[in-house]
Amino acid sequence: MKNILFIFLLWCSCNMRGYTQPSPAKGISLADALALASDNSPFLKVEAHGVKLAESDITSAYLRPNPVLNNQTLFSANSQFYPDNTRFGGRSNRQVWYQLTKPVQSSALRQSRIELAKQGVTLASEQFGEIKRGILYDVANQWLNAWSVGVHINVLKAAISNVDSLLIINRLRLKNQFATGTEVTRTQLLYDQYSVRLKNLEKDYQNELKQLAFLVGSDTPITLAAIENDDWQSLTQSLPALVEATHRLRPDLKATQQQQNVADANINLQKALAKPIPEVGLIYNPQNKAPYFGFYGTLPLPIFSRNQGEIQKANVRKEQVKQAIITAQTQISTEVQIAYESYLTQKQNLTRWIDINKQSESVLNTVRYAYLRGGTTIVDFLEAQRAWYDTQITYNDVLLEYRRSYVELLYSTGLIMEKK
Repeated sequence: MKNILFIFLLWCSCNMRGYTQPSPAKGISLADALALASDNSPFLKVEAHGVKLAESDITSAYLRPNPVLNNQTLFSANSQFYPDNTRFGGRSNRQVWYQLTKPVQSSALRQSRIELAKQGVTLASEQFGEIKRGILYDVANQWLNAWSVGVHINVLKAAISNVDSLLIINRLRLKNQFATGTEVTRTQLLYDQYSVRLKNLEKDYQNELKQLAFLVGSDTPITLAAIENDDWQSLTQSLPALVEATHRLRPDLKATQQQQNVADANINLQKALAKPIPEVGLIYNPQNKAPYFGFYGTLPLPIFSRNQGEIQKANVRKEQVKQAIITAQTQISTEVQIAYESYLTQKQNLTRWIDINKQSESVLNTVRYAYLRGGTTIVDFLEAQRAWYDTQITYNDVLLEYRRSYVELLYSTGLIMEKK
């Protein structure tokens, strides 16, 4: 009886190294990863140039048309018409035409170009926001990938600790003839299986962290912080409130709405282009030593072409954008509703699995105590150990799906842009 009590106490002391959540250590949380990606993501640095490219259109719109310099020089081709004592190309048998003109751009046309360019910059900014939303979504999912592998490692380490403790005890029991060699061998096999899995997972974990470091733009290795409560706090907003926030935050919807302003500005520009652009200037024309001076002016007559096709196209584009806005609003509302319902479902599943996880822990403790007292076999204990391990993995998979549904909801509503 004393030997059994000693073995049980040894088991309890060994298993103080069992499964725990990651210990608090300095690392990046989900919010930290999103903040880092917002500032340092290599993909965002590339896409940020799109806004600068759009801004260059404003510079071009402010520029005025260049003046045009024209020269025409004519020579008499027949020498019999040359004046006395002159040569080919001389001033006496040469006519030169110098013309300096400039298109006269109307104020309405110039302002229309500038306004269209400004609306294009706003559109590019909203489109950049949508790209950013997608990149933050990728970062959040990559953070979860790394977290999931890390938790799996912790579970596996706890399982190894349990089996290692059992292996030590069974070797001691074998010396005291309380256990058989088969029990020690089977325990050793399970320990070796877990050890091989652990090595593979640790390599996968480092790869996931490297991928995360790349996405957030970190030049140094990163680690994950312990899960913070406010990272996964329950949403207090109702579905209508979330939909309303979505219409305010989603950059893709704002980009679609901004296209309407671009369409209006384009209509004004096409109407301004329908009006003819005059070109005026000065002429200096010395002919056979006789200088002439005059004025030049040209005005296209809008008889056939009055830019009707481009104006029609601009109006159709505006109607197309109106329909696109309605479609986008409906689609976004549907996405938010699906994400919200999925979040609630995953939350309920997690609540059920918390109880299942506790029951699995209780069963393992009961079978462990019975095995040490000789009330059951090594087969029952190893089966309970495997069931506990499988339950832990499934529980963490459910927890992962819950957190993914939370990230999906943040992404669908646009709240991920504010999760920093």
